[in-house]
Order: sequence, then C-alpha cells, then structure tokens
Amino acid sequence: MSIRTRIFFVFAASVIAGFALLAYWISSDVKDRYSESFEEIMVDTANLLAEIITTDLNNGDTGLRQLDDAFKRLRLRRFSARIYELEKTSVDIHVYVTDDKGIVVFDTDNGRAVGEDYSTWRDVHRTLIGEYGARATHVPNQVSAGDPAEKLTIAYVAAPIYQQQKIMGVVTVAKPKSNIDRFVANAKSNLILAVLISVIIVLLLGLMLYIWVSRPLQTLVNYANSIGRGERMQLPQLGDNEIGRVGEAIEGMRQALEDKQYVERYLQTLTHEIKSPLTGIHAAAELLDRDLPAARRAQFIHTILTETERLNVFASRLLQLAAVEKRRDIEHRQSFLPEALVKDIIEAHAPECDARQLAVNFSPTAGRRIHGDPFLLRQAIDNLFRNAMEFSPVGGIITVDIHPQQNNIIIDITDQGPGVPDYVGERVFERFFSLPRPDTGQKSTGLGLNFAREVAELHHGRLLLENRNPGTRARLILPVGNR
Repeated sequence: MSIRTRIFFVFAASVIAGFALLAYWISSDVKDRYSESFEEIMVDTANLLAEIITTDLNNGDTGLRQLDDAFKRLRLRRFSARIYELEKTSVDIHVYVTDDKGIVVFDTDNGRAVGEDYSTWRDVHRTLIGEYGARATHVPNQVSAGDPAEKLTIAYVAAPIYQQQKIMGVVTVAKPKSNIDRFVANAKSNLILAVLISVIIVLLLGLMLYIWVSRPLQTLVNYANSIGRGERMQLPQLGDNEIGRVGEAIEGMRQALEDKQYVERYLQTLTHEIKSPLTGIHAAAELLDRDLPAARRAQFIHTILTETERLNVFASRLLQLAAVEKRRDIEHRQSFLPEALVKDIIEAHAPECDARQLAVNFSPTAGRRIHGDPFLLRQAIDNLFRNAMEFSPVGGIITVDIHPQQNNIIIDITDQGPGVPDYVGERVFERFFSLPRPDTGQKSTGLGLNFAREVAELHHGRLLLENRNPGTRARLILPVGNR
C-alpha cells in the first residue's frame, strides 16, 4: 500500500472517529438542553399561577374555585397545534397547591391529593424555605409516549405564594416529559443523519484531495521513470506547489546531469576540432626541418600560419561564447538605436564586400531604441553578417532590414546563397556545427550562430534562420524598452 493511500485511510478513520465523538457528545447534551428550555417555561407558568392564586386569596376565594373551574374547562378544551413534527391537541399539565405546612389544599387531579402532606417533597420543601424547588420523578413501569426507550418522567416546578411578603403556600406545576422525549429522539435522529451526510461529504472531499494530490505525484513518478529510461521529456505542469517544486528539483538535477554529459561531448568535439590543425602544424614543422625547395618551404610556412590563425579564431570565439553562457542577465544595459550599430558593422565589412563584389541593401525603418548590451549585440550581428558574406555568391546581394513589430525590433539579414539543407534543422545552432562554404568548401568554427542565439536569449529575444529560395534569412528579434 502506497504512503498516500495510507494517509487517506488514516484521514478517513480520523474523520469517522471525530464525527462519531462529536455526535455522541451532542446527543448526550441535547436532552439536557431541551430539559432546560422546558423547565424555564414551567418556572414562568408556576410563578404566573402563584400570582393568580394570591389574587384569588386576597379576593376571599380561599377554596380556589375559580382556578378549579378554569382547569376543568381546560381539560375539556380541544385544539390542534402543529409544533414542528408534533401535533398537540390537549393540555397535560397538573397543578397542586399546599399551605405553609406543606399540606395539599388544591389538586387539579379531581382533588385526589388534597389533605396529603407534601412537606418532605423536594419541590415543596425547598420552596417553603425560600429556595428554588423542582424535581423530576420516574413513573414506575411506564415508558415515555415520545420515546419507548425512555422511562416516563414527570417534571415538577414550584413557586411560592406570598401574602404580605410572607410565604403562605406553594403552587407546583407538573408536566410529563413525553413530548420532550419525542423532540430529543427526533433531534438525535436528525443529528445522526446530519453526521452521516457530513462524514460522506468530508470523505468525498478527502477523496478528491487524494486524487488531486496523488495524480500529480503519479505524473511526477512517471516523469522520473521516463528520465531514468533515458527518454527525452519536458517537465509536466505540476502547479505552483510543493509537488511542482519537487518536479523542478528533479528537472534541475536532470539538467545538471545532461550538462555533465554535454561537457564530456563538448571536450570530445573540442579535442577533435583542435587535433586537426595541430596535426597540420606538427607535420609542416617536421617537414620544415628538412632541406626543402623555397616554394615548398613557403607552402608549409603558410600552412602553419593558416592553422595557427584558425586556432586563434577558434579560441577567441570559444572564449566569447563561454563568457555569454555564464551570464544570467545583462550587467551593463544601455539604451541605443540598432540602426547605428548595424550601419557601423556594414561599413566595417565594406572592403570585404567590395572584394567579393557584394552589394548591401540597408533599409533602417525602426526608429525605436533597444535597452541592452551594445557590445554583445554588435558581436552577434557581426557574426550573422559575416555568415551572409561567406555564403553569398560573387556578385550577390545582402539585404539588411530593420523594422518594428509590436513590442519588438526585427533585424533581418538575407543573403542569396544556397540556403540551409533541410536535414540540418536546429542543429545549425549547435556548438561546433558548421556547413562548408560554397566557394572554398571549408568549415568555420561552428560557434558564430550559437553565440548569436545566446546573445538573443540573454536579451529575452530570439534568433531564427529561414530558407528564402534562394538564400537564407537570419532574423534577430529583440524586445524594445526596459527588460
């Protein structure tokens, strides 16, 4: 069983146990809360009757005939009161009155208790001594009509009868708690139903959370397994959360491992690129040590100088590329017009263009400033323009166009050369990858386009290479303003 599945089961068990404990606590407490409300109303009723009896006694009605008549009529009274789920059709209260000795002098139950001594009963005794008197008595061998699981209980609440600030007797109101038991039973039933629904809802939400968390985790596991198998995959969208950050950490580790492999391939390629000119220099140097004709000696000297220059250019380009690759942002930004930069590059290469009979059509129409490193951009554009010269046929035309496009400046350098073969694709931007020049068949260092793309990306731009039939267009896209 997976850890996340265990977590879900622990969560589910905790939810069920928690709701069960809550239901037990509420169901144990709900009866007391109903009884409190029930008793509070009985207190009001008892005190109201005490005032009515006091009035009757003051009016000379010592036998409480008016009160007796009222209760007789009350027992005959028929009505229908819908109290939520209960329909009440009769009054079920019982009242008795005692004197100051606790002897019953009035009883609404047909006077059955008249003359009995209730002075030891809690409701009467405590009221006669000036305290709050109440009691609850279970009726033997009877169950509640409201809840058969409960015994029938009758609640008694007493109130003192005053005459001239002296307690002259006690009136007690008695009422069976059958309806209260019915209300409590219904409340417990509704509580259990609500708890069950709540548990189901919380478990469903927990299941949704489990799926929401486990699915990205499984995606991350699949991604890690694919990386382990050596497959090339992009990091899936895992969200801006802990799982997403774990994915980013794995992606960073993968990138670090790939960088290590890249360094190994880089060194292998670098060794291969250096080995060829070094071999030529070594061979030429060995031959120069012999007695050779002047023409052959001049040829070997020329070979040494050519290969040495090739190594020098290679090292210079490699240092430039390494300096750009180490950067994460531009250190010294300047605001400048790209037209002036491109114009200087064209003028610097004018002698070479004249020697190859190349015409340059320059169309600056941007008029917007770039915020970046002019030195790096000059080197990048210079590499693109140099490529255009080297791949252009004698007497060809190089077109340089600068124009705005939305929030970008577009610099297009187009030649009329043979174009980039279809099989090359994005490899043309790889380090050390180079195509043979159409006039000499020789290759360059293979670092120029890679350097130009690195500079473009450092400026948050892009470099594209497109075949134009005939020729190739290098498009440098640079954002304008502050970045």
